[in-house]
Amino acid sequence: MNIIRASMLSLLFVMLLVVVGCSSDERESTDRYPEKSIELVVAFSPGAATDTQARIVGKYAQEYLGEELVIVNRPGGGGQVGWNHFSNVNPDGYVLSAYNLPHIITQPLVGQTSFEIDTFEPIVNWGWDPTVFAVRSDSSITDLEGFVEKAKASPGEITIGNAGQFVGQHLAILLFEDAAGVELEDIPFQGAADAIASLLGGHTDVVSGNLSDMYRLGEDVRILAVATEERHEFIPDVPTFAELGFSEVVMSTDRGIAARQGTPESIIQYLEDGFMELLQDEGFLAEMEQAGVDLLIMDREETIAEFETRTEQYQELLNSIDIE
Repeated sequence: MNIIRASMLSLLFVMLLVVVGCSSDERESTDRYPEKSIELVVAFSPGAATDTQARIVGKYAQEYLGEELVIVNRPGGGGQVGWNHFSNVNPDGYVLSAYNLPHIITQPLVGQTSFEIDTFEPIVNWGWDPTVFAVRSDSSITDLEGFVEKAKASPGEITIGNAGQFVGQHLAILLFEDAAGVELEDIPFQGAADAIASLLGGHTDVVSGNLSDMYRLGEDVRILAVATEERHEFIPDVPTFAELGFSEVVMSTDRGIAARQGTPESIIQYLEDGFMELLQDEGFLAEMEQAGVDLLIMDREETIAEFETRTEQYQELLNSIDIE
């Protein structure tokens, strides 16, 4: 009996040493973070708003994080391809993701995705981007009123592109169809860059897109309305949907950076501190302004609260409109 007891005690002692050793290794690993470059998954194509803005963040990251922030584009499915990939990465802080709201909230609610809102550990939010409807500058559609008239005269015939199903721009279309009593031919693309290319190529009539994208296109497009509560300072001559009788159509895309669920808290804190300093950099702010970016800077605590609020809002929204 004493031999058995001694053997069990020896085994327990060895197991304890292993656990302590692993814990020590983990602490040392997080204490040394980062030791190599960090990837930032962008779930959209190069050239569109999320990619453009993420690359500005990446340009300044090494100074504040101590290592390079490498942008990795994984486009497709309105962001789902990239975020499905992100849901399976090692939660060690070396692969982060740019997130888009409402996309990461609404897509798991209406379809099968590998990610859920809880997949993302918010670090910081950097901006918001109002949704607009726009046409080519030579389009016969000159204003939103004319757009509604054409849509009512030809149900289901006017084509309107967007960055993917159940992204913010798609939700704006659904809200508009419901409010205006019209039926449009909704065409989801792999991302905003593809939707814009289709519009400029004359393949679609209208695009539901980001204000920052349309703002950069300048005279190539005509913006019909902006989905904000008040007129936007970038385009003061463009009316809101609410002004034109569609108060329900308020929508934007918010952007920020998240770690994978399960990432050690010490790493998340390190990243939050670094990114919050980056977001105050004068050079960064100037480049974002030049790119037509609306900054909405929030720290981790504020962003977590925003995630919770938005989840409730979008669940109610999806219940209120026809999403067939």
